[in-house]
Amino acid sequence: MPSLPFLFAPLALLLPLALPGAQPAGAEDIVPVAEQARERDRSLSPLPLSQDAPAWSPLFDGVAPANGEQVRIQRRVILRISPAPARQNLTAEAAPAPVRQRIVERPAGNCIESADIGGVADRGDRLVMFMRDRRTLAAKLEKGCSPRDFYRGFYMERSDDGKLCVRRDRLMSRSGAKCQVASFTQLVVERVE
Repeated sequence: MPSLPFLFAPLALLLPLALPGAQPAGAEDIVPVAEQARERDRSLSPLPLSQDAPAWSPLFDGVAPANGEQVRIQRRVILRISPAPARQNLTAEAAPAPVRQRIVERPAGNCIESADIGGVADRGDRLVMFMRDRRTLAAKLEKGCSPRDFYRGFYMERSDDGKLCVRRDRLMSRSGAKCQVASFTQLVVERVE
């Protein structure tokens, strides 16, 4: 097994070359900057010979870190909206007096929070969305799209503002259909007198 001085001997030989300002023996006679010239064509080499760029610098160029390349990280979030569970009638035991009611549609704006959608169902020509705050919204899809394609729920890519907007975001069904929402309306129950 080699002894410790034999292991560090090669490093000790390179140490005077690596120190800044250190000159090898006989370096006083070297001209500070010289250029290589070929006698035949008299062209100059772009490689200067000086103390700033010694001939052994390629040794340390191999150890230098490689040039970094630009890395782009993208994050994509897909929201899955599942079908609404079947609602049970909790007031089945007590039979209330029959009250005449009707469902009225009111405008609901152009955007809704996508995180507030709790479930979805198709009812006729509209896609009914049950919100987490107990509201019920009806979404009319663009021309040529059927709400029946979305009866098992849908997927949507989360936008930067986290909203589902009219004529901006696409809904993707599990069967492959892609549609935009044409309008939102809120379904409100009113008593008829």
